[in-house]
Amino acid sequence: MKHRQVRINRVGIINPDGHVIGLDIGATAVRASILAAGTLDGRPSVTVHGIGQVELASGVVVKGEVREPDALTAALRQLWTAHKFECRNVILGVANPQVLVRDLSVPNIDPGRRAKALPFQAKEVIALPIEEVVLDFSPLETSADGETLHGLLIAAPRKPLLAMVHAVEQAKLRVARVDLASFGILRAIGGEQLTVEAVVDLGAHMTTIVIHDHGVPRLVRTLARGGDDLTANLAERLNIEVLEAETLKRQSGLDGANPEANRALAESLRPLLAEIRTSIGYFRSSRNTAPIERISLTGGGANLSGLTQVMTDQTGLPAAVVDPLQHVRNRLASKEVRGAQFEGAPSAVALGLAMGAAA
Repeated sequence: MKHRQVRINRVGIINPDGHVIGLDIGATAVRASILAAGTLDGRPSVTVHGIGQVELASGVVVKGEVREPDALTAALRQLWTAHKFECRNVILGVANPQVLVRDLSVPNIDPGRRAKALPFQAKEVIALPIEEVVLDFSPLETSADGETLHGLLIAAPRKPLLAMVHAVEQAKLRVARVDLASFGILRAIGGEQLTVEAVVDLGAHMTTIVIHDHGVPRLVRTLARGGDDLTANLAERLNIEVLEAETLKRQSGLDGANPEANRALAESLRPLLAEIRTSIGYFRSSRNTAPIERISLTGGGANLSGLTQVMTDQTGLPAAVVDPLQHVRNRLASKEVRGAQFEGAPSAVALGLAMGAAA
């Protein structure tokens, strides 16, 4: 998948043993994937050399912001110790509803001059003050005359980003690059055989939508809605405890044997489905491209029973849950990888972050 990552330190993204580590810090867990580059049939490929996760207590990370840095640091130390990870240079994924990704065309000048000019161009489309964001430009294609670069403007809130980097570094890890979690999701989940595809990652606090055209991200949105909203609404609707509601959500889903729970979950899901439909509609109206072929789902919320059928009915597009390990060569090669796959531990974000540097 085509885009550029942002280096923030003078640290090599490839560890001394040749491995690349993608690190995903979510609302419910921290996850790491260790990959190595290789070739298969003459094409670049990756193999997994380690996958692990450690759960986070509720409230440590909320909608991409670190609320309890010491707890996050402790979880990262536990992750490295429990799984005997030796390398410490990581690519960190960032997700936040305030992250902005917009189309932007800039003069085709040298990167240094372009970086200096970017804040002046960005301030016209960014709501936050320029000094409060981290900016980057990801070039995608050059105009026919070679004078203009078409790409994506990326703006992330500076304070949450630096807080997350600090918590990671307190765990004796070295952040070599920061990448958007949405781009990691696209690399891991995007179908290489598809022309245009909508990739949707359903997390506990946030939902990320990436629509790509031949692997090039054309629409990126992060919504402040996730699986925990469904659980909270179900608990309120049925007057039960949140833990009981979470269990019922997983058991019943949208098509289970509890009609009351089915209805409550369906009603709670409507605002999220409406935003997904709006994103798809906007893409269709603003892009002269081939039609979207499929919606590919990932994330913990994607396993909600009956969701793929409801998504298909609501959007008119076939929807399916996609294995994050689909592009990994040795996905069934070891007990560790098989176990992680079975338990749902591999994160599309962590895998995709590492894939971007390893492939």
